[in-house]
Amino acid sequence: MRYALLIYSDQEPWFEKSEEEAAKATAESMPRWNALFEELGKADPNMGGKELDDIRTAKTVRVRDGEVLVTDGPFPETKEQIGGLFDVTLPDLDTALEFAAKIPTAERGSIEVRPIVES
Repeated sequence: MRYALLIYSDQEPWFEKSEEEAAKATAESMPRWNALFEELGKADPNMGGKELDDIRTAKTVRVRDGEVLVTDGPFPETKEQIGGLFDVTLPDLDTALEFAAKIPTAERGSIEVRPIVES
C-alpha cells in the first residue's frame, strides 16, 4: 500500500534562531534523519520525499463564490505547517505508523499518515 507521511511542525521557532544556532540544530538532527532515510530506503527502494521551503514562501489559494483569494502563508488556522513528505510503499498501515514515529519531527510536531489513492 502506498502512503504519504506528511511532516508538520511549527516553523516559527526556527526563524528566531541565529544562523549558527540553526546550523548546529540541523547538524545534530542529521544522523537521525540519515538513519531514517536508510531504513525507509530498505523498506521501499522507490521511496521519495521532499522538504518544502519555509512558510514565508507559501501562498494559499481558495475560490469562494467564483472569486480567487490568495493569502500569504499556509493554512492560517493552525500553528503547525507541512514541511515535507515521504511517498512510500509499505506492506500495511502498522508499518507506516512505525516509520512515522521514527521521523525526528514527530517529537516536536506531528506526522499525518494517509493512504494514497491509486487510480
